[in-house]
Amino acid sequence: MKALRGLRGQLALAFALVFGLVVGLAGLYQYRQVGRVLHQGDELRLRARAEALLSRVDVSGTVPVVPLPVHGEQLRVVVEATGQLSRELFHSPGFRASDLENKRDEISYVQVQQAASDYVGRPVRVRLWLAHSAAPLLADLGRVRLGLWGALAGSLGLAAALAAVLGWWVLRPLRRISQQARRIGAAPSSERLPVPATGDEVQELAQALNKMLDRLQAGAELQDNFLAAAAHELRTPLAVLQTGLAVTRQASELPTSLRAPLDAQAQELERLGRLVEDFLLVSRLRTDALPLTRHPVALDELVLATADQLLPRFRAAGRQLHLAVDENVPDYTVAADADKLTTVIINLLDNALRHAPPGAAVQIAVGQEPKTGLCYAEVSNPIHASLGDLGRLTTARYQADVLSGGAGLGLWLSNRIAELHGAPLALREADGRLYVRLRLAQ
Repeated sequence: MKALRGLRGQLALAFALVFGLVVGLAGLYQYRQVGRVLHQGDELRLRARAEALLSRVDVSGTVPVVPLPVHGEQLRVVVEATGQLSRELFHSPGFRASDLENKRDEISYVQVQQAASDYVGRPVRVRLWLAHSAAPLLADLGRVRLGLWGALAGSLGLAAALAAVLGWWVLRPLRRISQQARRIGAAPSSERLPVPATGDEVQELAQALNKMLDRLQAGAELQDNFLAAAAHELRTPLAVLQTGLAVTRQASELPTSLRAPLDAQAQELERLGRLVEDFLLVSRLRTDALPLTRHPVALDELVLATADQLLPRFRAAGRQLHLAVDENVPDYTVAADADKLTTVIINLLDNALRHAPPGAAVQIAVGQEPKTGLCYAEVSNPIHASLGDLGRLTTARYQADVLSGGAGLGLWLSNRIAELHGAPLALREADGRLYVRLRLAQ
């Protein structure tokens, strides 16, 4: 059913139906013509046989001479004289002239007559009916019908095959446009759809889609430029606020009652600063302007430092953070951008913190994959129910829980940074937990 809903399927179906209708009507006409010819030929043969039998009828003697019919024929001979009742000379067993019209579908018959003289010289008319079974004629018509049905079926199959080939040939420009559109959709770029020089609707469609892509790219660039400008403008006042708040919190004369509110404000400013940095990363990632400064980085030490940095937040939220490092791996040094990796680990831990149930434990494991030799840092947290398509989690602004905080950019940013380092994030579900793995080459 899916194939029939496609454009090629609909084209093949329409072509086959039209072709089948034309062939069917032509076949019906041919069948009627062949039937008429067969009926006429059968009648001519029967009439010639009847005339041959009539020529052998002799009523000139005192005993009339009537030829006998062969097997399968039925015969009736009647002599008629003016002013006298007709006299039947012969009829086959069961032969009734009155039943001939009622059995036209079963019996074919003809009637012939000729003038003659009886044994006393009176003029008479000899009338002869000859009939035989219509079964052979019907069998011939049945074979004709079967042949026409076979021709119709073959024509429909040929029409469908030709329509499929024709559809494949005609829809080549659309397939090229569709393939290019998928490439552009998977990785936005300045590429545009191919415009076939066909002068038809396909060319108009490609041109219209390219204009739409131009407008979308212009809008995206305007949005990214605004986002980058806003993020840059916000960094300075945020830094001033954070510095002033830090100085105020260190003042010895600060009342104890104000320390808790100021600590909360400091945490919010820190979260706002990370959000501004994420917005700046978004604008750079969308324009492929995010540079990577690769240096040898000890992955285990980086993960440990990041976990220590976020541990107070986990304790304040009533959630546990467990760190496990595989000590059998001799070296965790990877070639990476330390600042960008720190952003990824923070985003993964922050995402796990926000979605883990109260009192649950978030785990982060550091190890090395035996098959690929890649070092990894994997963050896992319990989930209430299956998340379905995990690929959606790494799309921009997607939130599995719309009531949770955040802008839905953490996993998308982390995945893009991971891709820049050589491998996307690996997501999986197992035993009621969500596992997100960052993989890096040494």
